[in-house]
Formats: sequence, structure tokens, C-alpha cells
Amino acid sequence: MKTTLQLGLGQKWTSYSASDWSVREVREIVTLAAGRVCFRTEGKSLVPTQTSEAAYKAWIRETEAVLTKNAIPQAQLSPGLELGRRIRLLREMAGLSQNQLAEKVGISRSAVAFWETGHSGHVGKHLGGLAEVLGVEPEVLLTGMAYKAIQATLTPDEDTMLALYRQLDPLIKLQAQKWIERRVRHSESEIQNAKTGRSPKSA
Repeated sequence: MKTTLQLGLGQKWTSYSASDWSVREVREIVTLAAGRVCFRTEGKSLVPTQTSEAAYKAWIRETEAVLTKNAIPQAQLSPGLELGRRIRLLREMAGLSQNQLAEKVGISRSAVAFWETGHSGHVGKHLGGLAEVLGVEPEVLLTGMAYKAIQATLTPDEDTMLALYRQLDPLIKLQAQKWIERRVRHSESEIQNAKTGRSPKSA
């Protein structure tokens, strides 16, 4: 029975040479979007490689690569974490160290390291500077792409929310994402408390 390959952000796939098992290639998926996979090859250039999902899956099958690290759980993917991964990816693609990026934007290296590990505190006011140095639009930092055509069926309220969201500037979009994330976590916490019979903490 043929199994379906499910790719995920953060996965590491390792292929071994048929003649020498000490020779291997390790690929880590750093971004997934619109049928494209961006991956980093361990021990090679820091600049990630981009290919199609179909080509990546073909490499897995042809080399009999094995999954050596699973994907980051969806529950752990927050706007801050995804933004941090994009900053790191774009910085490496630009050939900049954390120090170099910090100097060009006029911030500390520790701030860059803080953001790249998924903590987005105070990143909003520097989005414009980061985007300029990294050579992208602020929208790319927030969403991972400038434009993405998605066919979707929306309810009237979802359509209204999307139209309003698109009118916001990048900083307010980030704040909106974080507010929604907090509300979802709060709701999940209330559901969990109801299941376990615990009293919810006061907000």
C-alpha cells in the first residue's frame, strides 16, 4: 500500500549513500507555501534552496530518505514563531549575520536573536527597517509572500473581516494576529477547564 508523504515545517529528512552509510544528506524544511518547499541542507551553504513539493517528495522516494525529525506541531506555530523563522531565513539568504542585520537596522544583536526564536516583542516598530534591509516588502515578513491566490469559501462575516484586515498596515496586522491568537488560546483554556472541572483564571 502506497503511503502519502505529509511534509511539515521543521521536518528533517535524511538520505544515506547506498555504498557508504557514513555519507548522508540532511534536509530541513524551513518554509512551506503555495506548493513550494524551502529547505536547508545540513553542512552546506546557509542559503536555503527552493523547490516544488512534488520535487521534494520525489527526492525522498528516490533516495529512500527517512524522517529524522518531525514537523513543528501546529499548536506551537504562532505568528511570532513564523515571523522569527522568516526573519532568520531572509537574513541568511541576504548573507547577513545577526550582528550585521542589527547594525543596518540600528538595533542590538540580542533583539534579532530574540525575534528569531519566536519572541516578537517590539518587532512591530522595526518592521519597516527590517524589510528594507532584507530587500522585501513588510507584507512578506508578515505573511511569507507578497501575493497568494487562494480559492476559499467564506462566510459573510469572514469576508468582511478579510476585507478589513487587508486595509491595515503591517504593524496593525501583526497586532491583530497576536490578539486573535490570545483569544483562541483563552477559548481553548476555557474548554480545557470545563472538561477538567477547574475554575477559569480571571483574565
